[in-house]
Amino acid sequence: MSYKHILVAVDLSQSSRQVIDRAIAIAKGTDCTMSLVFVDVDRVILEPKEERTLNTELTTLAEQSDYPITNAMVVVGDLHIKLAGIVKEKGIDLVVCGHHHKVFSRMFSPVPKLANAIEADLLVVYLP
Repeated sequence: MSYKHILVAVDLSQSSRQVIDRAIAIAKGTDCTMSLVFVDVDRVILEPKEERTLNTELTTLAEQSDYPITNAMVVVGDLHIKLAGIVKEKGIDLVVCGHHHKVFSRMFSPVPKLANAIEADLLVVYLP
């Protein structure tokens, strides 16, 4: 299956590179657009300085990628709601995100909410 627009959701940790690389592996050899997003789920609003810092980190990830990233976004809110909105707004047909297998994430995983909210294919990359 060939995708037209892939959205990669990252948490700006070191494991973000693995998630981006998996999306790139899918996108290579196609004429696919790729976007990055960081959703800050811990805040209601970002101070301008915080937003600049997060945008810089996201831009750095995009620049280090072996594939053209056309859009990098920092948003605030519930992960599943924000991603579902971006999917509709930008015509995304694949969302790629990572999932850490830890006790806390097993109890409160956002994956079921994502799967029910997003109207696109969803790839969850295992992050050890």
